[in-house]
Amino acid sequence: MRVLRFIVHNWPLKIGAVLVAVILYGAMVVLQTTQQWPGTIAIDPVNGPTDGFLLDSAALPQVHGIKYIAAPDVPISQSSFQATIDLSNAKVSDTGESSLVRVVLKTGDSRIQIIDYQPQQISVTLDLIVHKAVPVQVNSGVVPSGLSPGTAVLSAASVDVSGPATFVRKVAYAEARVRIDASGLDVSQDVDLTARDASDATVDFLTLNPARVHVQIQVGSEIRSESVPVDPIVVGAQAAGYVITSVDVTPPIVSVHGQADALALLKGKAGTKPISISGATSDVSANVSLDLPTGVTSDATAPIVVVVHLQPQSSTRSLAIGVVPVGAHSDRVYTLSTLSVSVTLGGATAALNALDTSTLVANASVADLGVGTFTVQVTVTVPAGIKVVAVSPVTITVTVAAAPSPTPSASAP
Repeated sequence: MRVLRFIVHNWPLKIGAVLVAVILYGAMVVLQTTQQWPGTIAIDPVNGPTDGFLLDSAALPQVHGIKYIAAPDVPISQSSFQATIDLSNAKVSDTGESSLVRVVLKTGDSRIQIIDYQPQQISVTLDLIVHKAVPVQVNSGVVPSGLSPGTAVLSAASVDVSGPATFVRKVAYAEARVRIDASGLDVSQDVDLTARDASDATVDFLTLNPARVHVQIQVGSEIRSESVPVDPIVVGAQAAGYVITSVDVTPPIVSVHGQADALALLKGKAGTKPISISGATSDVSANVSLDLPTGVTSDATAPIVVVVHLQPQSSTRSLAIGVVPVGAHSDRVYTLSTLSVSVTLGGATAALNALDTSTLVANASVADLGVGTFTVQVTVTVPAGIKVVAVSPVTITVTVAAAPSPTPSASAP
């Protein structure tokens, strides 16, 4: 009975409270109904490794089927969501190996609760970043009629290509595209480079260093002729103590032909093939051909005759030597103004080094001198291969006097 009285006591109030609770719960359920946004969200890769490149990044799937809970008055748009994949733990490989990564969908609005979305993980491939050197090729396009461009001169003959291994492997060359003007003006310009494969198609996702080169092309309309001296190319070192005195070339001048840019490479002379004089102690004679750059020809069909003349290295040496009267008479007394002179000798260095200078004397001829004072020329005789360059003084004064009479000896007792 007590339980029954408790239930029916103030029953209108209790029924009202139950009704209010049911209404509030229903409103809450209505407000929290799960909804699906019809749009898609692009996936943004983050934390990519420096040595890897995400292949097919443009082909990543879009996040779709986004289910969420939010109040009806909360605005929902594409900016309400952000989808990312973290690449920090993905494998980097040059063999095309892929990795599974988780797709994370977030919202910056605390009033939105994300329930579900697709996809929640995707497969990605990170290609290894590599380097390769490739040649630079100039593409001058269609050359106007009547013009004949010369050889292109580049500031860099090759460039470094870096990027994903899949793309770097395709690169065959770096193209520098220029245009030959119908006016025939020479080309001199900086040109951007484009990576090309063997079929001349562009290869993307690469970095070229340098990214541009300077191209120079002389544009000519006819072959030119010039007469230039022959430049004999002598290589090697002659034997010690020998020097090159002269080089004879026959013919000394040749006629060459080519376009202006090719002829400019000669720098005003036509070089020969190398002529070796290694260890030579005498003249070296050789028949050689011209060594001309590509695009240059010559009328000289016979070999170029080159003779390299060598001789021993010469030097000089100065020394003091004594003066000796030659042809002196016993009844005369000879007084010389100087007892030595300075002599400068010249000749091959080896001969001078071997000369025994102690055997050298300066001669003053006095055979024909009577009593008195005379000026006499000094002469020096030297071995073959040595020459007297100078004598100082070249003359000396010789005073001749009669020898004193001997003192009579005492008579015997």
